Amino acid sequence: MVIGFIKSFDPNLNQTIFPNYINSLLGGIFGYSIIWLIILFYKKVRNKEGMGLGDAKLMAVVGFWFGWISIPFTIFISSVVALVLVIPSLLKKTKDMSAQIPFGPYIIIGCILYISFANQIKYLLF
Repeated sequence: MVIGFIKSFDPNLNQTIFPNYINSLLGGIFGYSIIWLIILFYKKVRNKEGMGLGDAKLMAVVGFWFGWISIPFTIFISSVVALVLVIPSLLKKTKDMSAQIPFGPYIIIGCILYISFANQIKYLLF
C-alpha cells in the first residue's frame, strides 16, 4: 500500500494508468471502504462473517496503485469471474453454500483485466 501511494508522487509515471497522489489516496480509501461496507452489511443480515479484511486490504492496494476509478470495474469483474467459476461446483454439489471461497484471487484477476484494458475503460466511461 505504501509503495502504491508513494509512486503517485512521481510525475514521470504514465498518468493514464497510474493516478496522481490525490486519486491514489481516494482509491485506497474507496477500495477499503467498499469491501468493509459489504462485510458490515453481510454481518448485519446473516449474523456471521462472510469476508475477511484481507479482501478489503487487497482492494485498498488496488485503489492506491490505480486510483478510485479502478475499484468499481475490479469489483464487478471479480464478482462475475467468481460466479462463473463457483456456480458449476455448487450445481455439481462439490461445494455447498456455506463453503468458504477465497475472493482474493478473483480480485487479482479483476485487477489484471483492469490493467490490460485501462485505456479503453476510461475512454468508455469518461
